[in-house]
Amino acid sequence: MKLFFTTLIVAFSTTIFAQSNYHEGYVLKNNGDTLKGFINYRDWAQSPRSIDFKKGKNDKQTLQFDPKTIKEFQITGLEHYITYTGMISTDKTHFPDVPDGLDTSKKQDTIFLKQLVTGKHLTLFQHGDEIKTRFFITETNGEPVELTYHEYYNDSKEVTKSNIYKGQLLLYTEKFTPGNNKLVGRIEQSGYEQTDLESIVDEINNNGTISKKKSSNRLFVGIGINSTSTQVNDIDTHPDETLITHTAISPKINLGIDIFVNPNVQQFIFRAELSFSYINPRFVYPVTVNTETTNDLYSFNQYTATITPQLLFNVYNKDDFKVYIDGGAALNLSAYSNNKFTPYNTNSGTIQVPEPYVLKSSWVSFPLQAGVTLNKKIEFSFTYVAYAAFTNYSSFFAANRSICIGAKLYLDK
Repeated sequence: MKLFFTTLIVAFSTTIFAQSNYHEGYVLKNNGDTLKGFINYRDWAQSPRSIDFKKGKNDKQTLQFDPKTIKEFQITGLEHYITYTGMISTDKTHFPDVPDGLDTSKKQDTIFLKQLVTGKHLTLFQHGDEIKTRFFITETNGEPVELTYHEYYNDSKEVTKSNIYKGQLLLYTEKFTPGNNKLVGRIEQSGYEQTDLESIVDEINNNGTISKKKSSNRLFVGIGINSTSTQVNDIDTHPDETLITHTAISPKINLGIDIFVNPNVQQFIFRAELSFSYINPRFVYPVTVNTETTNDLYSFNQYTATITPQLLFNVYNKDDFKVYIDGGAALNLSAYSNNKFTPYNTNSGTIQVPEPYVLKSSWVSFPLQAGVTLNKKIEFSFTYVAYAAFTNYSSFFAANRSICIGAKLYLDK
Protein backbone atom coordinates (compact mmCIF):
# COMPACT_ATOMS: atom_id res chain seq x y z
CA MET A 1 0.00 0.00 0.00
CA LYS A 2 2.90 2.35 0.69
CA LEU A 3 4.09 1.65 -2.85
CA PHE A 4 0.67 2.72 -4.16
CA PHE A 5 0.86 6.14 -2.52
CA THR A 6 4.52 6.62 -3.39
CA THR A 7 3.75 5.90 -7.03
CA LEU A 8 0.74 8.23 -6.89
CA ILE A 9 2.76 11.12 -5.48
CA VAL A 10 5.58 10.65 -7.96
CA ALA A 11 3.14 10.43 -10.85
CA PHE A 12 1.58 13.76 -9.92
CA SER A 13 4.74 15.55 -8.81
CA THR A 14 5.51 16.86 -12.29
CA THR A 15 2.02 18.30 -12.65
CA ILE A 16 1.59 19.92 -9.25
CA PHE A 17 3.37 23.15 -10.11
CA ALA A 18 2.79 23.01 -13.87
CA GLN A 19 -0.98 22.58 -13.68
CA SER A 20 -2.88 25.40 -15.34
CA ASN A 21 -6.14 26.99 -14.26
CA TYR A 22 -7.08 29.49 -16.94
CA HIS A 23 -10.05 31.80 -16.34
CA GLU A 24 -11.52 34.49 -18.54
CA GLY A 25 -10.08 37.97 -17.98
CA TYR A 26 -8.11 40.83 -19.47
CA VAL A 27 -4.85 42.76 -19.13
CA LEU A 28 -4.41 46.49 -19.67
CA LYS A 29 -1.01 47.21 -21.24
CA ASN A 30 1.08 50.29 -20.52
CA ASN A 31 0.24 51.74 -23.95
CA GLY A 32 -3.49 51.61 -23.15
CA ASP A 33 -4.32 48.50 -25.20
CA THR A 34 -6.67 45.98 -23.59
CA LEU A 35 -6.07 42.28 -24.27
CA LYS A 36 -9.01 40.01 -23.58
CA GLY A 37 -8.31 36.35 -23.05
CA PHE A 38 -7.56 33.91 -20.25
CA ILE A 39 -5.33 34.25 -17.17
CA ASN A 40 -3.76 31.37 -15.27
CA TYR A 41 -5.39 31.83 -11.86
CA ARG A 42 -3.10 30.50 -9.15
CA ASP A 43 -3.54 29.88 -5.43
CA TRP A 44 -1.53 33.02 -4.68
CA ALA A 45 -0.57 32.97 -1.00
CA GLN A 46 1.51 36.04 -1.82
CA SER A 47 0.91 38.69 -4.45
CA PRO A 48 1.89 37.41 -7.92
CA ARG A 49 5.14 38.67 -9.41
CA SER A 50 3.91 37.83 -12.92
CA ILE A 51 0.95 36.23 -14.67
CA ASP A 52 0.50 33.87 -17.62
CA PHE A 53 -1.96 34.96 -20.32
CA LYS A 54 -3.49 33.29 -23.38
CA LYS A 55 -5.70 34.87 -26.00
CA GLY A 56 -7.52 31.58 -26.44
CA LYS A 57 -7.98 29.08 -23.64
CA ASN A 58 -6.57 26.23 -25.73
CA ASP A 59 -3.77 28.25 -27.34
CA LYS A 60 -0.29 26.81 -26.99
CA GLN A 61 1.35 30.23 -26.93
CA THR A 62 1.54 31.81 -23.49
CA LEU A 63 2.34 35.46 -22.81
CA GLN A 64 3.82 36.55 -19.49
CA PHE A 65 3.22 39.94 -17.93
CA ASP A 66 4.66 41.53 -14.79
CA PRO A 67 3.91 44.86 -13.07
CA LYS A 68 6.41 46.67 -15.28
CA THR A 69 4.64 45.65 -18.50
CA ILE A 70 0.94 46.16 -17.66
CA LYS A 71 -1.20 48.64 -15.73
CA GLU A 72 -3.74 46.16 -14.42
CA PHE A 73 -5.36 42.77 -14.93
CA GLN A 74 -8.65 41.23 -13.96
CA ILE A 75 -9.87 37.67 -13.65
CA THR A 76 -13.55 38.10 -14.49
CA GLY A 77 -15.76 37.90 -11.43
CA LEU A 78 -12.90 36.86 -9.16
CA GLU A 79 -9.96 39.21 -8.67
CA HIS A 80 -8.71 42.59 -9.88
CA TYR A 81 -5.09 43.79 -9.62
CA ILE A 82 -3.49 47.13 -10.48
CA THR A 83 0.17 48.10 -10.84
CA TYR A 84 1.72 50.38 -8.24
CA THR A 85 5.13 52.03 -8.49
CA GLY A 86 6.40 53.76 -5.41
CA MET A 87 7.74 53.32 -1.91
CA ILE A 88 6.77 50.31 0.22
CA SER A 89 7.68 49.53 3.83
CA THR A 90 10.18 46.74 4.48
CA ASP A 91 9.98 46.18 8.26
CA LYS A 92 8.61 42.89 9.55
CA THR A 93 5.34 43.01 11.49
CA HIS A 94 4.60 39.38 12.38
CA PHE A 95 5.33 38.56 16.03
CA PRO A 96 7.76 37.28 17.21
CA ASP A 97 9.86 38.17 14.16
CA VAL A 98 9.78 41.93 14.63
CA PRO A 99 12.69 44.40 14.83
CA ASP A 100 14.33 45.85 17.94
CA GLY A 101 13.18 49.43 17.85
CA LEU A 102 10.99 51.25 15.35
CA ASP A 103 11.98 50.43 11.77
CA THR A 104 10.56 52.81 9.15
CA SER A 105 12.74 51.58 6.27
CA LYS A 106 11.27 51.64 2.76
CA LYS A 107 12.25 50.78 -0.77
CA GLN A 108 11.17 51.73 -4.28
CA ASP A 109 9.33 48.92 -6.06
CA THR A 110 6.83 48.10 -8.80
CA ILE A 111 4.22 45.58 -7.63
CA PHE A 112 0.72 44.27 -8.16
CA LEU A 113 -1.95 45.43 -5.69
CA LYS A 114 -5.07 43.32 -5.20
CA GLN A 115 -8.32 45.27 -4.98
CA LEU A 116 -10.33 44.32 -1.90
CA VAL A 117 -13.23 46.80 -1.77
CA THR A 118 -14.13 49.94 -3.68
CA GLY A 119 -16.80 52.63 -3.70
CA LYS A 120 -17.54 56.25 -4.47
CA HIS A 121 -14.79 57.63 -2.21
CA LEU A 122 -12.10 55.04 -1.49
CA THR A 123 -10.58 51.81 -2.76
CA LEU A 124 -8.67 49.40 -0.51
CA PHE A 125 -5.84 47.24 -1.84
CA GLN A 126 -3.59 44.51 -0.45
CA HIS A 127 -0.06 43.35 -1.22
CA GLY A 128 1.78 40.47 0.40
CA ASP A 129 5.30 39.12 0.05
CA GLU A 130 7.79 37.12 2.10
CA ILE A 131 8.31 40.09 4.43
CA LYS A 132 4.80 41.21 5.35
CA THR A 133 1.23 42.01 4.31
CA ARG A 134 0.59 45.64 3.42
CA PHE A 135 -2.63 47.52 2.78
CA PHE A 136 -2.97 50.51 0.45
CA ILE A 137 -5.77 53.01 0.04
CA THR A 138 -6.62 55.53 -2.65
CA GLU A 139 -9.23 58.16 -3.29
CA THR A 140 -11.11 58.09 -6.59
CA ASN A 141 -8.66 58.89 -9.42
CA GLY A 142 -5.86 59.20 -6.88
CA GLU A 143 -2.63 57.32 -6.30
CA PRO A 144 -2.47 54.45 -3.77
CA VAL A 145 -0.95 55.26 -0.38
CA GLU A 146 0.25 52.59 2.05
CA LEU A 147 -1.67 52.38 5.32
CA THR A 148 1.23 52.57 7.74
CA TYR A 149 1.68 50.03 10.52
CA HIS A 150 4.77 49.06 12.51
CA GLU A 151 5.42 46.51 15.22
CA TYR A 152 8.65 46.34 17.21
CA TYR A 153 10.34 45.61 20.55
CA ASN A 154 10.88 48.68 22.71
CA ASP A 155 13.78 49.16 25.14
CA SER A 156 11.99 47.00 27.72
CA LYS A 157 11.63 44.17 25.15
CA GLU A 158 7.89 44.67 25.05
CA VAL A 159 6.03 44.50 21.75
CA THR A 160 4.90 47.97 20.70
CA LYS A 161 2.51 48.82 17.86
CA SER A 162 2.62 51.99 15.80
CA ASN A 163 -0.92 52.38 14.41
CA ILE A 164 -0.43 55.29 12.01
CA TYR A 165 -3.07 53.77 9.70
CA LYS A 166 -5.77 54.69 12.23
CA GLY A 167 -4.95 58.36 11.83
CA GLN A 168 -5.06 58.00 8.05
CA LEU A 169 -8.52 56.39 8.22
CA LEU A 170 -9.75 59.05 10.65
CA LEU A 171 -8.79 61.77 8.13
CA TYR A 172 -10.83 60.01 5.43
CA THR A 173 -13.73 59.65 7.86
CA GLU A 174 -13.68 63.37 8.67
CA LYS A 175 -13.52 64.20 4.96
CA PHE A 176 -16.27 61.93 3.67
CA THR A 177 -18.49 61.13 6.69
CA PRO A 178 -17.99 63.95 9.22
CA GLY A 179 -19.58 63.47 12.61
CA ASN A 180 -19.71 59.67 12.38
CA ASN A 181 -18.61 59.03 15.95
CA LYS A 182 -19.55 55.35 15.80
CA LEU A 183 -17.14 54.81 12.91
CA VAL A 184 -14.43 56.77 14.73
CA GLY A 185 -14.78 54.36 17.65
CA ARG A 186 -14.52 51.35 15.33
CA ILE A 187 -11.35 52.73 13.77
CA GLU A 188 -9.80 53.22 17.21
CA GLN A 189 -10.53 49.56 18.06
CA SER A 190 -9.57 48.14 14.66
CA GLY A 191 -6.66 45.84 13.88
CA TYR A 192 -4.39 45.94 10.86
CA GLU A 193 -6.40 43.12 9.33
CA GLN A 194 -8.30 42.65 6.11
CA THR A 195 -11.77 42.16 7.61
CA ASP A 196 -11.51 45.24 9.85
CA LEU A 197 -10.18 47.50 7.11
CA GLU A 198 -12.70 46.29 4.52
CA SER A 199 -15.58 47.00 6.89
CA ILE A 200 -14.32 50.51 7.66
CA VAL A 201 -13.76 51.43 4.00
CA ASP A 202 -17.20 50.07 3.08
CA GLU A 203 -18.81 52.33 5.68
CA ILE A 204 -16.85 55.39 4.56
CA ASN A 205 -18.06 54.64 1.02
CA ASN A 206 -21.60 54.15 2.32
CA ASN A 207 -21.79 50.86 0.46
CA GLY A 208 -25.36 49.89 1.23
CA THR A 209 -25.22 46.49 -0.40
CA ILE A 210 -21.98 44.65 0.18
CA SER A 211 -21.44 41.68 -2.08
CA LYS A 212 -20.93 38.42 -0.20
CA LYS A 213 -17.47 36.97 -0.70
CA LYS A 214 -16.70 33.30 -0.84
CA SER A 215 -16.01 31.87 2.57
CA SER A 216 -12.40 30.99 3.32
CA ASN A 217 -13.53 27.75 4.96
CA ARG A 218 -16.15 25.02 4.76
CA LEU A 219 -17.46 22.33 7.08
CA PHE A 220 -17.94 18.67 6.24
CA VAL A 221 -19.29 15.42 7.68
CA GLY A 222 -18.43 11.94 6.49
CA ILE A 223 -18.67 8.21 6.92
CA GLY A 224 -16.42 5.36 5.90
CA ILE A 225 -15.70 1.66 6.09
CA ASN A 226 -12.51 0.95 7.98
CA SER A 227 -10.45 -2.22 7.65
CA THR A 228 -7.99 -2.35 10.56
CA SER A 229 -5.24 -4.94 10.92
CA THR A 230 -3.95 -5.19 14.48
CA GLN A 231 -0.65 -7.00 15.11
CA VAL A 232 0.69 -8.25 18.43
CA ASN A 233 3.91 -9.99 19.43
CA ASP A 234 4.03 -11.41 22.99
CA ILE A 235 7.63 -12.54 23.53
CA ASP A 236 7.26 -13.40 27.24
CA THR A 237 4.32 -15.80 27.22
CA HIS A 238 4.70 -17.11 23.67
CA PRO A 239 8.36 -16.80 22.66
CA ASP A 240 7.90 -19.11 19.68
CA GLU A 241 5.25 -16.89 18.09
CA THR A 242 6.24 -14.02 15.82
CA LEU A 243 3.42 -11.68 14.85
CA ILE A 244 -0.27 -12.49 15.05
CA THR A 245 -2.66 -10.35 13.07
CA HIS A 246 -6.39 -9.77 13.45
CA THR A 247 -8.33 -7.81 10.82
CA ALA A 248 -11.64 -6.16 11.60
CA ILE A 249 -14.16 -4.24 9.49
CA SER A 250 -15.94 -1.39 11.24
CA PRO A 251 -17.64 1.94 10.46
CA LYS A 252 -15.91 5.28 10.84
CA ILE A 253 -17.52 8.70 11.14
CA ASN A 254 -15.82 12.06 10.83
CA LEU A 255 -16.38 15.78 10.73
CA GLY A 256 -14.12 18.74 10.21
CA ILE A 257 -13.24 22.00 8.53
CA ASP A 258 -11.31 22.96 5.39
CA ILE A 259 -9.46 26.28 5.29
CA PHE A 260 -8.52 27.61 1.84
CA VAL A 261 -5.48 29.62 0.89
CA ASN A 262 -7.70 31.08 -1.85
CA PRO A 263 -11.43 30.20 -1.73
CA ASN A 264 -11.83 31.00 -5.43
CA VAL A 265 -9.19 28.46 -6.47
CA GLN A 266 -9.35 25.90 -3.63
CA GLN A 267 -6.19 24.17 -4.77
CA PHE A 268 -4.21 24.17 -1.54
CA ILE A 269 -6.23 23.38 1.60
CA PHE A 270 -5.52 22.99 5.30
CA ARG A 271 -7.88 20.38 6.73
CA ALA A 272 -8.61 19.64 10.40
CA GLU A 273 -10.60 16.47 10.95
CA LEU A 274 -12.10 14.69 13.95
CA SER A 275 -13.05 11.03 13.47
CA PHE A 276 -14.39 8.17 15.59
CA SER A 277 -13.74 4.44 15.14
CA TYR A 278 -13.48 1.20 17.10
CA ILE A 279 -11.98 -2.30 16.84
CA ASN A 280 -12.33 -5.49 18.89
CA PRO A 281 -9.36 -7.72 17.99
CA ARG A 282 -9.02 -11.32 19.21
CA PHE A 283 -5.66 -13.11 19.16
CA VAL A 284 -5.55 -16.89 19.43
CA TYR A 285 -2.37 -18.70 20.51
CA PRO A 286 -2.46 -22.50 19.94
CA VAL A 287 -1.17 -24.41 22.99
CA THR A 288 -0.45 -28.14 23.19
CA VAL A 289 -0.80 -29.80 26.62
CA ASN A 290 -0.33 -33.58 26.87
CA THR A 291 -0.84 -33.95 23.13
CA GLU A 292 -4.09 -31.98 23.42
CA THR A 293 -4.23 -28.68 21.54
CA THR A 294 -6.13 -25.81 23.01
CA ASN A 295 -5.93 -22.02 22.77
CA ASP A 296 -4.75 -19.05 24.78
CA LEU A 297 -6.70 -15.91 23.97
CA TYR A 298 -5.82 -12.24 24.23
CA SER A 299 -8.52 -9.65 23.43
CA PHE A 300 -9.53 -6.03 23.94
CA ASN A 301 -11.89 -3.41 22.60
CA GLN A 302 -10.38 -0.12 21.44
CA TYR A 303 -12.46 3.05 20.96
CA THR A 304 -10.57 5.88 19.27
CA ALA A 305 -11.16 9.56 18.61
CA THR A 306 -8.62 10.89 16.11
CA ILE A 307 -7.63 14.52 15.54
CA THR A 308 -5.87 14.94 12.19
CA PRO A 309 -4.42 18.22 10.91
CA GLN A 310 -3.42 17.69 7.29
CA LEU A 311 -2.47 19.39 4.04
CA LEU A 312 -4.51 18.69 0.92
CA PHE A 313 -3.49 19.53 -2.63
CA ASN A 314 -5.81 19.28 -5.65
CA VAL A 315 -3.49 17.94 -8.33
CA TYR A 316 -6.34 18.18 -10.84
CA ASN A 317 -8.43 21.22 -10.06
CA LYS A 318 -11.56 22.12 -12.01
CA ASP A 319 -14.70 23.67 -10.61
CA ASP A 320 -16.84 20.52 -10.74
CA PHE A 321 -14.17 17.81 -10.55
CA LYS A 322 -11.03 17.67 -8.44
CA VAL A 323 -8.45 14.98 -7.72
CA TYR A 324 -6.38 15.39 -4.58
CA ILE A 325 -3.60 13.90 -2.48
CA ASP A 326 -3.36 14.49 1.22
CA GLY A 327 -1.04 13.86 4.15
CA GLY A 328 -0.94 14.66 7.83
CA ALA A 329 -0.24 13.56 11.39
CA ALA A 330 -2.97 12.02 13.51
CA LEU A 331 -3.27 12.18 17.29
CA ASN A 332 -5.26 9.14 18.41
CA LEU A 333 -7.01 9.23 21.78
CA SER A 334 -8.08 5.71 22.76
CA ALA A 335 -10.16 4.12 25.51
CA TYR A 336 -10.24 0.37 26.18
CA SER A 337 -12.57 -2.26 27.59
CA ASN A 338 -12.47 -6.07 27.98
CA ASN A 339 -8.67 -5.96 27.99
CA LYS A 340 -7.93 -9.50 29.14
CA PHE A 341 -5.74 -12.54 28.62
CA THR A 342 -7.31 -16.00 28.93
CA PRO A 343 -4.65 -18.71 29.20
CA TYR A 344 -5.31 -22.43 29.26
CA ASN A 345 -4.73 -23.98 32.70
CA THR A 346 -4.40 -27.75 33.14
CA ASN A 347 -5.82 -27.67 36.67
CA SER A 348 -8.76 -25.34 36.41
CA GLY A 349 -9.44 -25.18 32.67
CA THR A 350 -9.39 -21.48 31.82
CA ILE A 351 -8.89 -18.37 33.91
CA GLN A 352 -8.91 -14.73 32.96
CA VAL A 353 -6.14 -12.20 33.59
CA PRO A 354 -7.66 -8.70 33.44
CA GLU A 355 -5.59 -5.92 31.87
CA PRO A 356 -2.42 -7.92 31.34
CA TYR A 357 -0.95 -4.96 29.45
CA VAL A 358 -1.43 -1.22 29.70
CA LEU A 359 -2.39 0.08 26.26
CA LYS A 360 -1.60 3.68 25.43
CA SER A 361 -4.39 6.23 25.65
CA SER A 362 -2.66 8.53 23.17
CA TRP A 363 -0.53 7.57 20.18
CA VAL A 364 0.43 9.02 16.80
CA SER A 365 -0.06 7.77 13.24
CA PHE A 366 0.53 9.22 9.79
CA PRO A 367 -2.32 8.88 7.27
CA LEU A 368 -1.99 9.28 3.51
CA GLN A 369 -5.08 9.91 1.41
CA ALA A 370 -6.21 10.30 -2.18
CA GLY A 371 -9.66 11.22 -3.41
CA VAL A 372 -11.97 13.03 -5.78
CA THR A 373 -14.45 15.86 -5.33
CA LEU A 374 -17.62 16.04 -7.42
CA ASN A 375 -19.73 19.15 -8.07
CA LYS A 376 -18.16 21.01 -5.13
CA LYS A 377 -20.40 19.00 -2.79
CA ILE A 378 -19.34 15.35 -2.40
CA GLU A 379 -15.94 13.77 -1.80
CA PHE A 380 -14.86 10.13 -2.12
CA SER A 381 -11.55 9.07 -0.61
CA PHE A 382 -9.16 6.20 0.02
CA THR A 383 -6.99 6.45 3.15
CA TYR A 384 -4.00 4.37 4.18
CA VAL A 385 -2.40 4.45 7.64
CA ALA A 386 0.82 2.48 8.18
CA TYR A 387 1.37 0.41 11.31
CA ALA A 388 1.50 2.60 14.42
CA ALA A 389 2.20 1.15 17.87
CA PHE A 390 0.11 1.84 20.99
CA THR A 391 2.26 0.04 23.59
CA ASN A 392 5.41 0.95 25.51
CA TYR A 393 6.73 -2.53 26.34
CA SER A 394 9.99 -4.05 25.11
CA SER A 395 8.57 -7.59 25.23
CA PHE A 396 5.04 -6.89 23.98
CA PHE A 397 4.14 -5.08 20.79
CA ALA A 398 0.71 -4.03 19.49
CA ALA A 399 0.06 -1.83 16.46
CA ASN A 400 -2.70 -0.89 14.04
CA ARG A 401 -2.69 -0.47 10.29
CA SER A 402 -5.82 0.61 8.44
CA ILE A 403 -7.34 1.36 5.09
CA CYS A 404 -10.58 3.25 4.72
CA ILE A 405 -12.98 3.92 1.87
CA GLY A 406 -15.05 6.96 2.72
CA ALA A 407 -17.37 9.71 1.55
CA LYS A 408 -17.78 13.28 2.79
CA LEU A 409 -20.56 15.81 2.32
CA TYR A 410 -19.59 19.49 2.23
CA LEU A 411 -22.02 21.56 4.27
CA ASP A 412 -21.17 24.71 2.30
CA LYS A 413 -19.27 25.42 -0.91
